[in-house]
Amino acid sequence: MARARLVLAVILVATACTAESAPPRPAPPPSAAPAGPVVEYYEKWANGPNPTGDPKVFPINVWMQDPSSIENGGKIGTAYPEIGVAFGLGLWEDEWWYLRREGLLETGWRVYPDAKRVDAVLADTAHARNYVGYLIADEPDMNKVYGDVFHPEMQPSAILAKANEVRAKDPSRPTYLNFGVWMGTPGGGVGYGHIEKSYEEDMRTYCSAADIASADYYGWTHPDRGDRVGAFSYGEVIDTMRKWCGPDKPLYGFVETGHPHTHGETITPDQLESAVWNTILHGATGINYFAHSFYTEGRGEYSSVLTRPEITARVKAVNARLESLAPVLNAGNLPGVSAKSDNDIPVSVLHKEAEGAKWVIAQTDGDTARPRSGSARVGITVPVESGTATVVDENRTVSIENGKIVDDFGPYQVHVYRF
Repeated sequence: MARARLVLAVILVATACTAESAPPRPAPPPSAAPAGPVVEYYEKWANGPNPTGDPKVFPINVWMQDPSSIENGGKIGTAYPEIGVAFGLGLWEDEWWYLRREGLLETGWRVYPDAKRVDAVLADTAHARNYVGYLIADEPDMNKVYGDVFHPEMQPSAILAKANEVRAKDPSRPTYLNFGVWMGTPGGGVGYGHIEKSYEEDMRTYCSAADIASADYYGWTHPDRGDRVGAFSYGEVIDTMRKWCGPDKPLYGFVETGHPHTHGETITPDQLESAVWNTILHGATGINYFAHSFYTEGRGEYSSVLTRPEITARVKAVNARLESLAPVLNAGNLPGVSAKSDNDIPVSVLHKEAEGAKWVIAQTDGDTARPRSGSARVGITVPVESGTATVVDENRTVSIENGKIVDDFGPYQVHVYRF
């Protein structure tokens, strides 16, 4: 669940510049993400998060907040948009929901309320823009068995039926589901139980209930992460979900901002930034922040993105950069680019065309052998023979020679090139 807990018996098995056109050359081996969903996907929902399909909107969310709560002297429904978090996923579904709704409307924030509130949302036509979709369930793949009790309402067919009921009542807003490790990690099938048809078909059925989906695995902070500690595990979640959800569905990266397990670690600003970018390099089309923290003495707090000043500052900066690059990030992924380091550090790369230019986004990545990545000199094959590329936000340029950019990277460092 986005509310973290220790998961036992999980075996996680690894795995503005000038340029001259080049004559036709053999295509380099692909290392970019699949073409992926396009921003026009959102146009089908008149009351959704981006009804006009605006390419300048890159969706950034935070999990399960109370807009009426006070942090740093102000209501968090106002504080989150100020740091670039446009949407809340969930609205604390309990007997105090009406107070949270009051806070939502007072601050003007926008959220995905629980699916059980569909009738209330439809009745509140005066505030239609504040409700952008419905949270159908959290971690149904894991919560079908909770505390040794089987919950049939969390089975794939039941979740799909629930989503379809909501879709029929309100086709103007998308359904959202967040999943856990059974859906989102390469070895998820090992621990998945109460199979309805087969593991693979169950995962596909689950994802068919979601118009937008995510899964949470906190690789930097999980107490049992072992050789999976590192930003690479966040991108691996996107890769794994893409198998079940197909090429066209928006998948959002899920990144913690605090101490999401009673044991384990607290994420640092650098780790957070590396994880956000790793999900994007692997095809995420939006970001979710998990701001809840839990500690061994039983203490918990639920808005760590706002209560940790160093995290607040970094999240604000990361979000601002994502917003500035939104037209690029929302463009389809193209072939024609590959990357290789000089020391076998993995490199992930995206190739885009937007705003009249070609773009390459690259990150030194990791794997179970090199979970913390490493510094490397990287050669990036690009679809022009020569020229100059601007390294965006770094006040420098690099040469393109013989169809290649060569540049230095630190561990999990990201460079964005425009040419």
